[in-house]
Amino acid sequence: MGDLFFFENMIIAQVNEGEHVSFNSTKIAFKCIYNYYEVLKKPFGIISNRLNKYSIEVLDLPKYNKNLPNLKFYGIVGSSGFNNINISLEKQFSKIPVLAFDNITKAYNTINDNILNSSDDSVKFDIP
Repeated sequence: MGDLFFFENMIIAQVNEGEHVSFNSTKIAFKCIYNYYEVLKKPFGIISNRLNKYSIEVLDLPKYNKNLPNLKFYGIVGSSGFNNINISLEKQFSKIPVLAFDNITKAYNTINDNILNSSDDSVKFDIP
């Protein structure tokens, strides 16, 4: 379906062209994410590096939020009109901050800094 790159405080996901991302289609990835972050009770973020066009089942976003309570931020890197429409839609269905970035470095630094600077489980996001 794509690639997941695991870091201390986040995952960078790059989905293959034309895929449809849903809760059911990501069961193997979900299990890896859960075992790496949730078992350790560690806050983390996910960055979707949108190099390719693919679809997301937005109605499944609350399932991710419910089953990954330590997921604190969802960042999206992409600047096309297609991505901007998707980002707007995803924000409506997510219970955590969905943040848009125009480059991967800024996304990584912003989300990582906010997770590192949180003193407890209630991570607050302050847009720079």
